[in-house]
Amino acid sequence: MNRSDFIDELKIRLRKLPYDEIKEAVDYYEEYFDDAGGENEQSVLTELGSPAAVSSQIIAGFAVKGAGVKSAKKNWASAWLVILAISASPVAVPLAIAAGAVALAFIIAISALIFSFFAAGVALIAGGLVSIVACVMVVVQSPPTTVFLLGVGLATAGAGTAVVTATVALARKCFGWLTKQVGSFILRGKTK
Repeated sequence: MNRSDFIDELKIRLRKLPYDEIKEAVDYYEEYFDDAGGENEQSVLTELGSPAAVSSQIIAGFAVKGAGVKSAKKNWASAWLVILAISASPVAVPLAIAAGAVALAFIIAISALIFSFFAAGVALIAGGLVSIVACVMVVVQSPPTTVFLLGVGLATAGAGTAVVTATVALARKCFGWLTKQVGSFILRGKTK
């Protein structure tokens, strides 16, 4: 192997590196050979070893240099985030607690409203059933009162059934939407 074979094989083995890195390495070894002189070419080749070993050292040095710069930048960014988090915590923690309390109060208010509509519907159904039972009790005494109580009982029970059905449908929509929002919030937190 001579100087040009060494340089050619070195270029081939360094082809995955950026052009600037390859040029810098080749220029270094060209200058190394020039400084030693043509008569010492074999001793330089013996001293350097194989182009495979030299290229491995160059690639390893490039990887360490690149990782050092990236990790240093990453460490500074992490340090700034920690400093920012510590500085913001006296304000952010109470705001987060307040936001959680408002969200919980909203959920409780919606739940109470839905429960009250459901209870009103059940009360209407119960009142209608009581009116129907009362109409059976007065059937002998007053037929017009019986018809009136039967009509009121059926209308009230029907309205109660409509209120309960609408309330159940509203509750499913509200709690389905709420479950979806909480799930997306949790998933968003996991992806970060």
